[in-house]
Amino acid sequence: MANRLAAESSPYLRQHADNPVDWWPWGEEAFAAARAADKPVFVSIGYAACHWCHVMAHESFEDAGTAQLMNEQFINIKIDREERPDVDAIFMNAIMVQGEGGGWPLSAFCLPDGRPFFLGTYFPHEPKFGRPSFRELLSAMSEAFATRRADAVDNADQLVDGLQRMDAHYRRGAADADPRDLAASLVIAAGRQLAERCDKKLGGLAGAPKFPSSAMHALLARAGRLPHGEPAAAAFDAWAHGMAEGGIYDHLGGGFARYSVDENWLVPHFEKMLYDNAQLLGIYADVVARGGADAARGAEVIVETVAFLERELSDAAGGLWSSLDADSEGEEGKFYAWTPAELKAAVGPMGALLVARAYGVTEGGTFEHGSSVLARVTKRESAAEPQMEGGRFTRTPEEDQLAELRGKLLVARAARVRPGTDDKVLAAWNGLAISGLVAAWRATDHAPALALAVRVATFLRATMVAGDTIARVFHEGKLKPLDGTLDDYAFCAHAFLELAEATGDATWWDLGARLFGAVRARFTGASGKTDIFYLAPAGDPLLVHRPESHHDNALPAGAGVAVRGLLRLGLVAGDADALALAERYLVQRLAGPAGADAAMATPSLLAALDLYLHGQVLVITAGPGGDALLAAARRTYAPNLCIAGPWAQASTLEGKTSAADGAARAFVCTGPTCAPPVTDAAALVALLTRRA
Repeated sequence: MANRLAAESSPYLRQHADNPVDWWPWGEEAFAAARAADKPVFVSIGYAACHWCHVMAHESFEDAGTAQLMNEQFINIKIDREERPDVDAIFMNAIMVQGEGGGWPLSAFCLPDGRPFFLGTYFPHEPKFGRPSFRELLSAMSEAFATRRADAVDNADQLVDGLQRMDAHYRRGAADADPRDLAASLVIAAGRQLAERCDKKLGGLAGAPKFPSSAMHALLARAGRLPHGEPAAAAFDAWAHGMAEGGIYDHLGGGFARYSVDENWLVPHFEKMLYDNAQLLGIYADVVARGGADAARGAEVIVETVAFLERELSDAAGGLWSSLDADSEGEEGKFYAWTPAELKAAVGPMGALLVARAYGVTEGGTFEHGSSVLARVTKRESAAEPQMEGGRFTRTPEEDQLAELRGKLLVARAARVRPGTDDKVLAAWNGLAISGLVAAWRATDHAPALALAVRVATFLRATMVAGDTIARVFHEGKLKPLDGTLDDYAFCAHAFLELAEATGDATWWDLGARLFGAVRARFTGASGKTDIFYLAPAGDPLLVHRPESHHDNALPAGAGVAVRGLLRLGLVAGDADALALAERYLVQRLAGPAGADAAMATPSLLAALDLYLHGQVLVITAGPGGDALLAAARRTYAPNLCIAGPWAQASTLEGKTSAADGAARAFVCTGPTCAPPVTDAAALVALLTRRA
């Protein structure tokens, strides 16, 4: 008999609808039941694509004996961390306060008022990995609540106090500092710090596992263009090369897995998340725009990843789904790995030999059961430039042959049992996707990227945005009655500004500005003289702590993206209040002691600082040659470029006219100062790329 989760919209919660556990969804009803029964609350947080969530579910939540203990001793709540990132942030930060590493599944034991008194992650069915069995833990937590209630309450008090102290730690900047304390040296030092922590040979942060960590990765490129930036630039290149050639990249279908379990980027944790691929489109746009040996490969990654999003994550209504599972047929990675015999059956003996040699498929295997993860192990013979002709790449004959074989393998793989799809549409992740798609289009002029960005944005505007509010979740044709978090508002608003600059359509800018107005109204506050961006809006009685947005994880902090958007509104549209808030926040978080660890904690905020210091506003007047100037600017690696349009303040456009012969001219302005106008694309590129 199905439990309460059967009526939920979340595919993850529905995965547990047939458990013998008497699950409750997150809500007041569950906590009322806990208070009435005087029972502790067990909260389990995960997501649909999570391998270890599946393992714990199969071992414990589907086990009748374990479920009986849970039902007798606890009120049990299941949470999809993707639907409720605010709740997840509270518990994830609490487990760190407790002194343990976080992860999913997250297991929290709480008082009936929702305050956690003990937290952990995965617990096995039998004692192993140095952990007690889940049944042993259930009994211990139930006994503690029943006989040592005061200790449980004291633990809860300390954890909630720790959450407040964690927020205060990130607010420890210099509230009274002068904006002149903000300098490019902060970005340069951050780049040097990150480069020193990177694997010089294989790329990425040294050691294993290896994650994309896109906010850090992008910061390396920014630092690399500044004085003394050569180590950061080299680290950026090695990181991008390692991922694109490693097994973390799907060489048949495009797109990236969540992370690599080894330091060689070879064996991934196979779940494919929209938010990773959205941000990585931006990374490989930087690869293309910066030029160099991997530019052609970067363009290829972009084209294949855009195709992956269209083919495998597209909702019929227009948005993009959240993820593909790591598992199929009960095994992680089975859908993606190959044996030599499987290659031979799909592409014939000669084709199998070519693929096996190029992508490291061996009889012994590089993965489980003698299978191999495809990873490029031979030197790639690619065209010198990422040129496209008629929608396809110009490649060497050898690479063309491999591309044809990969296409046949993709067709053969489609006949396998597919991983499950989490088909909910999250506003925040779709906002990241729009930004990544726009960046990909700017760098490559790949029309499907911009078309997909416009499609997703049009869906969001028509379906998930109402006035100045945005819903977080859309699933199976319906909105869940759940207001967005800061991430939803900031990511989408910033994406709409970027889409306006890409298309010239001012209605996108107006929508982004309206949503940033909601950010200021609903998600900001202050503690003394220090400004705060909150992850959740005020007024939720079930949140034992109102989480702040202050550090980057797999997603950039909503605060960092919001500050970038507010700066854009100030620099281009003349919104003085937006500019003042952004400036204050940068000073408070980066000018003081907090700036020392910003490279690891808040790289997205350092990207905002780079925009604040080096923002370039481009005005191109009407006339012949204007399109060529604009195209050249877009293809250039100029991470702080803002393109003026109908949304620009009058002072930005004032006095900027076409040449005497009517030809278009380009003006590049930094702050109140504009360089002399140019009419030549090469001269414009030189202006945009000169060192700060």
